[in-house]
Amino acid sequence: MNSKTSQPERLPQSERLARMRLARSGQIGPVTFRRLLEQFGAARMALEALPDIIAKSRAKRPMQIATRDDTIAEIEMALAISARPIIWGDPEYPTALAAIEDAPPYFYVLGDPAFLNQSTIGIVGARNASLGGCQFAGKLGRELALAGYNVASGLARGIDGAAHEGAINALRKQTGNSSSGSSNAGVTIAVVAGGVDVIYPREHADLYRRICENGCVISEMAPGLKPQARHFPRRNRIISGLSQGIVVIEAGRNSGSLITARMAAEQGRDVFAVPGSPTDPRAAGPNSLIRDGAILCDSIDAILDVVGPAQGLRQFNAPVSAFNSDNRPAPAQSGVIDIAAILAGMEQDRATMPDDEETPKTEKTAQSPAKATAPKPQPSQSEQGFDTEKIYELLSSAPMAIDSLIRASNLSAGAVSTLLIELELAGRVERHPGNRVSRIPN
Repeated sequence: MNSKTSQPERLPQSERLARMRLARSGQIGPVTFRRLLEQFGAARMALEALPDIIAKSRAKRPMQIATRDDTIAEIEMALAISARPIIWGDPEYPTALAAIEDAPPYFYVLGDPAFLNQSTIGIVGARNASLGGCQFAGKLGRELALAGYNVASGLARGIDGAAHEGAINALRKQTGNSSSGSSNAGVTIAVVAGGVDVIYPREHADLYRRICENGCVISEMAPGLKPQARHFPRRNRIISGLSQGIVVIEAGRNSGSLITARMAAEQGRDVFAVPGSPTDPRAAGPNSLIRDGAILCDSIDAILDVVGPAQGLRQFNAPVSAFNSDNRPAPAQSGVIDIAAILAGMEQDRATMPDDEETPKTEKTAQSPAKATAPKPQPSQSEQGFDTEKIYELLSSAPMAIDSLIRASNLSAGAVSTLLIELELAGRVERHPGNRVSRIPN
């Protein structure tokens, strides 16, 4: 790190490419990625050690290490759409996002990445929102932007879209048009579940265009990848990770917005909830959050009273491993490697990442022809016969370690993770510290 500027030095191009390869290699999730860098200091060294590490793990299938050609092809696809990768350790990597445990190893951005290091509030809520809910989301987005805060959301129908629109309208109000100009207003940031070039839902095509012009769109997925239901919980942690606080406006008891609120609380962010009528199912989520300690939000004042003015970003301490480079000392260089820590990270990633997401591929395919034609591994008979009800029956009201659940079900970690996400979205299970989960009685 440069002592004169207090800014991290830019990573060598070889290390940037190696970090992208490491992140796209099978069975390497965000937690494992970070621990490998902590141990080896450089991704190229971690890549060389991966075969030995995976041999000592409990992996049930061979490690597939992303090739240099595949990674370069993915980068070229991004550059073709004017997107650029922001890699863990880059000076542009948002410090707030780097501070969360499962920060993405890299992501793509369309727009100015400098916006990601500015004061930000996330707004999330129901897709089937009421007119009043959308109006309040738009009003709050506009007022937050006028107060200098960026507004982050997920580009979904309902509350998300209204919040984005409100922030864009604030910029238009200050500059006299929707294009860039001298303004102190905040911008809006869309965190999407598919590739940055995939517009979802399609009716937000014009909104997407205006966000690209007046803010930025980001995603940790490869360009061209269509969003799947399982992508959204992972997307949500980025919304909360970028933000100083999260506002929930209208959300049913089973809403994914409540998962975002939980993630925000675990990340040390402020959680705000807009109360609603007890007769409206869309108010059940925010009302329950308020009962559990979230801050009641009925105006922008409720937010500003807590987070203060948007003058400077709240400091979140990013791990030093984020900015290691080839010449930075690391345990591996002293001959001491904590294999247990790396394997524990792999177990944690397996519990939160479905198997088919460990090496995301685009529909335009950045992989070699040999890989493209290789048959997909078929699930075991036990996996084919399992469903969410059987996983639910294995749980009790007492928190159970996910590792124990994996052993009891005889399923892969990815399969159990997918089923748990389905149950969590249905409001039937609850997660607890220590990678544990319990059932919520019907």
